[in-house]
Amino acid sequence: MRKKGVKTRQQYQFQVTGLTLLLIMLMAGAVTGQVLAETGTDETLSTGPDVAIIDATVKMDISEMGEIPLGTIPDERLIITITVKNTGSREAPGYKLKAFLVRADREDEIGTQIGGDITDTRLGAGEVRTYTKSMAMPTHLKKGEYRVMIVLDTSNYFIKPDTGSGRMISQEPIFPGTLTGPAGSVPVYSPAKISKPGYYILKRDITNYKKLNIFEINASGVTFDGGGNTIRGAPTGYNSGIYINAGTAVTDIVIKNVVFEGMDTGIWMYKASNGVISDCTFRNTANMGLRLDQSNQNQIYNNIIESDAIGIGVFQSVGNIIYNNLLKNKHNAVVNEDQKNFWNTELKSGANIIGGNTIGGNAWFDESGEGGFSASAQAFSREGISDTPYSLNAHNIDLYPLSLSQLKSPVVTPVPAETPELNSSEPETEQITDESLEGQEEEQEGEQVEPVAQESPAIPIEKDTSEPIPVLNTDGKTDREAEVIEPVPSITEPEARPEPEPGPPVFLSPYADIGVKDVTGPESGCPGAEFTLSAVIENSGGYDADAFQVRYYLTDDKIIDGKDTFLGERTVKNLLSGTEQTITETFVIPKSIGQKSYYLAMVANTDNSVFEENKENNTGYSIFRMKIQNC
Repeated sequence: MRKKGVKTRQQYQFQVTGLTLLLIMLMAGAVTGQVLAETGTDETLSTGPDVAIIDATVKMDISEMGEIPLGTIPDERLIITITVKNTGSREAPGYKLKAFLVRADREDEIGTQIGGDITDTRLGAGEVRTYTKSMAMPTHLKKGEYRVMIVLDTSNYFIKPDTGSGRMISQEPIFPGTLTGPAGSVPVYSPAKISKPGYYILKRDITNYKKLNIFEINASGVTFDGGGNTIRGAPTGYNSGIYINAGTAVTDIVIKNVVFEGMDTGIWMYKASNGVISDCTFRNTANMGLRLDQSNQNQIYNNIIESDAIGIGVFQSVGNIIYNNLLKNKHNAVVNEDQKNFWNTELKSGANIIGGNTIGGNAWFDESGEGGFSASAQAFSREGISDTPYSLNAHNIDLYPLSLSQLKSPVVTPVPAETPELNSSEPETEQITDESLEGQEEEQEGEQVEPVAQESPAIPIEKDTSEPIPVLNTDGKTDREAEVIEPVPSITEPEARPEPEPGPPVFLSPYADIGVKDVTGPESGCPGAEFTLSAVIENSGGYDADAFQVRYYLTDDKIIDGKDTFLGERTVKNLLSGTEQTITETFVIPKSIGQKSYYLAMVANTDNSVFEENKENNTGYSIFRMKIQNC
């Protein structure tokens, strides 16, 4: 028993000694670990995983969508691309990426999350990975400017990451609602036939090789805004980017800000009048960039027409105003000899299509853009305006062609700008002397103008000998009988004008000049009653005014503005050069009009259908006031 007890005490002493040594070793290890932790913290973090966002981009894109019917507005979607990198030296165990829309003026706040989380489990040390995801735009957002914020969630880390790389805001602004276009407009995403008036805006590039006419317009009052997008096609012999044709005449078609590439014809206008083609680019068309058939009094300006077989073709069309266009083609223009068109506007200050400071005619170059008339024409009298007119034929003369001579800056092919408003105020017109008008009149009539060398070989004018161009029926098939373009209707010959009495020579402007005079009416009238107004209008210019609108007003201050009483609008036709017409109309005095005295007023050419050099005489007033009284 004693021996056994002694053994027990020895064991106890051994156990106590062992525990003491173990405790000392643990304490020493803890101290050593703390020292190492304090001295080696930076090294440990630098060698751990650290995922950083290094790039984030976003764009609104519907290019992957197929056919979208006209008038249908697709859901707005964002294509977000995010690039991350593990800048540490160890594998990252997992992370999430979240996308938020934040307002441009609140970029320090977390906004509305879009789409689901982007999750990944592993990213090796030094590895770079890019994610691209399509996300739907929230529909409840207010109008305004937004950006996309990308936030990195690294809650799975066992080491805190570098927070400076865990959040990034894209540079590209986002504007919700842009796919729908301006208020009241119709967004266009696919080839279509436009049969109703309205404002149509193209929202994406169109590439279509199968349709005969990628877009067809057969209604008046249509504005087609390309928004800078491109319509591309491949030539098949007859196709066009935009074909204007209703079978009967259409008016007031505006096409602007479109790029046309390939196909046979960029824009083909058939029986379209009083329209505008501006700020478009026509490039690499197999037939013509722009073609006019039986289309009158259109305005064509600020366009780039280059590398086309023929730049502009004008057939059986009169009164079109074609100016400030850059032409660089094998054959820049083809036009019927017996049809009169204007190839310049009045001289006015402003940046022209080749960088000069005066707007007048067109820039005529060869296909390379380095030769041709405008490259060599001299401009001593006016900077950037040739001293010599450019003659297509006796009835189609550019009086003020643009010239590189004397330009202070090199020519740069411009990018089409925003289309100017049709009724915008014009810059102050440069004064033209009687002597210059005399010279212009002689040149316009082709009596004393020396032929000007063309920059390319002459082309025979088309005389309806070519194979007719097919026109689609409503079923989309070609009707050979419908292919033939209808001839211009015969026009009744005007009455013979009286021979002018002998006297000093009078030099007419080469343009129409409509003036209003002798406005007369009754001395008094009653609210709700009819009255008759008469006015004499004249055309003192050298060009006939085929058709234009006039408006009638009651005004108490001889200043036409929104305060005046509008009576009505009429159309005047065939006001020939050097003649006058007396117009009599009957109107009803509004019942709500104030009982006081008003001047009778008439304003001519309110729709700008007739190009005029001078518009100061377009408004006329009665000499006496008409007194409105109770009857």
